[in-house]
Amino acid sequence: MDVKASGAAFSGGPPNSGGYSGAKRMQMVLAAHGQKEADRLGLGLRFMALAPMRIMAGTGVGQRGIEGVSTYLGISPADFLASMTDMQTPADVANAVVALAGGKLQGTAFTVSGSGLAAAA
Repeated sequence: MDVKASGAAFSGGPPNSGGYSGAKRMQMVLAAHGQKEADRLGLGLRFMALAPMRIMAGTGVGQRGIEGVSTYLGISPADFLASMTDMQTPADVANAVVALAGGKLQGTAFTVSGSGLAAAA
């Protein structure tokens, strides 16, 4: 089972995001608990959470987030995006999902950024 989380789980997200970051962190906790139970019961299931570390322009959710955060900060969407570094693309996320589906990486929580796929801390 693959769960899509968010880098907001690590950064806390923007102040106007309400409980979003906590909910995304909970997805990682649930993946870890699910994995422990699957292992305990010998079910042969794998639970993983993948957190893209930056908001992604060019996606529906990303565009709404960019607009909301930039409005909250009082800057243009272009200036908000220019302030971000190490941004992943939708292709980076897709490649991470394929890599995780290969089952060679150990762990239950992973991040993907412009630098690639990594185990979450």
